[in-house]
Amino acid sequence: MTAPTLLVSQSGQLTQGLSAIVSAHSDGPVTTFVTDRPEDNQYYLSPATVEAVEQRCSDSDDGPATVVVDGEMHPGQSVDLQTRLSPVTVRDKRAAVWEWLGEANPVAATCLELQQARIARRAAAAEQRDAAEQGPSGTSGSVTAHDERIQELRDTLKKRRTAARQRVQTSYSSVDGRVVLLGRVSAPTTPIWAALTETTATATVGRPAQPTTAMATVGPHTLAVTDTPGILGSHGVPDWLQNALPGLTAAIEQATCVLGVGEGCETLLTAVAEEFDVRCRTLPSDTESAARDALDTLLETSEFAVKLPYSDAAHALVSDLHGEATVHATEYDDAIYVRVEVSQATARDLHRRVSEVDGDVQPYNSSE
Repeated sequence: MTAPTLLVSQSGQLTQGLSAIVSAHSDGPVTTFVTDRPEDNQYYLSPATVEAVEQRCSDSDDGPATVVVDGEMHPGQSVDLQTRLSPVTVRDKRAAVWEWLGEANPVAATCLELQQARIARRAAAAEQRDAAEQGPSGTSGSVTAHDERIQELRDTLKKRRTAARQRVQTSYSSVDGRVVLLGRVSAPTTPIWAALTETTATATVGRPAQPTTAMATVGPHTLAVTDTPGILGSHGVPDWLQNALPGLTAAIEQATCVLGVGEGCETLLTAVAEEFDVRCRTLPSDTESAARDALDTLLETSEFAVKLPYSDAAHALVSDLHGEATVHATEYDDAIYVRVEVSQATARDLHRRVSEVDGDVQPYNSSE
C-alpha cells in the first residue's frame, strides 16, 4: 500500500489487530475513522460515513491514497465505493490482510487476486449494462474473459490449498507430538517458537505469513512445533482467514495440543477447541519456560526399568538414551541398570532397541 492510509470502521470499534497489520504494510502514516452506523446496501459504508471519507480524501494533498474498510464488502459495494472515492484505492479488511500475507503466502496472494477478479467482473458487467441502455451493442467479451479468469484462479487456489495442507500433513511424521503456538496479532509466538526450536527468527507483525514448523526437544519428547500468523478479531479464526491459511487448519487438526500466547487468546482458544476438538492451554507468561512447563504437563510419558548386559552395543544405547529421553538413574553392577522416562509414542521403540542388545525392559514401579 502507498501512504497515507485511512482505516475506516462503522461498527463502533476497529477489528483487533487490523490497525497493526495495515500499519506494517503501509509506507506512511495510518489514520483511523471510527463511527457506529448500519451497513449500506450500495457502498457498505453509510452515506454519512462516505461523505466524511470523501471530505478527508479531498481536503488537501495529504489526503489518503488508500482507504481500508474494516468490513467485508461484496463486489458490487466495492465497485460503487471505489468509483465514488476514485482515484483513492479502496480495500476491505480481507484484502488488506491477504495483501500483507500474500508477500510470502501464495494461497493468500491467490485469495486477493480472486477477489480483485470478481470485483473487476462486476465492474465490467455494470459497464456493459450501461452501454446496452444507451444503444444497441454486440455481446461484450469482457465479462466472459473475467469469468474465465475467475475459474482459472479458483482452480489455482484449490491446488495451492491442497498442497499447503499436504505439506503439513506429511511432514514430521516421526515426532512424538505436534504443538501449535497461537495468538492474536502481535502475540509473541515467534520468540517462543524460536527458543523452543533453537531457530533464528525475527518477530514481525503478521508474520510468519503461513504456519512454520521446526523440531524441538522437550524432556523425553521430540516435537514438531508450529509458529502461526496472528489472528485478527476477538473470537475464533475467521473463515476468510482460514481460506488463506490452509496450513493452519491442517496443523491444528493434527495437533497434540495448542498453546495460547499473549493477551486476548482465551476466546480464540475456546473457539478453536470447539471447532477442532483439540486440547488447548493458555500460557501464564510469554516465555519459553512457561511453554516447556505446559508441555511437560500435557504430554504423556512412561517410566521403565532397563537392564542391559555389558557390551559395546548396550553402552551405545545408554549414551543414546541420555540424548533422546529423560534418564533418572544409571547403575553399573552385575549389569547396567537404567531408569528412563520416554514418551508413550516411543515406548515400543525402546522395547525393540533394548531387545536388540539382549537386554530387558519392564515398567518402573517406584514402590519396589
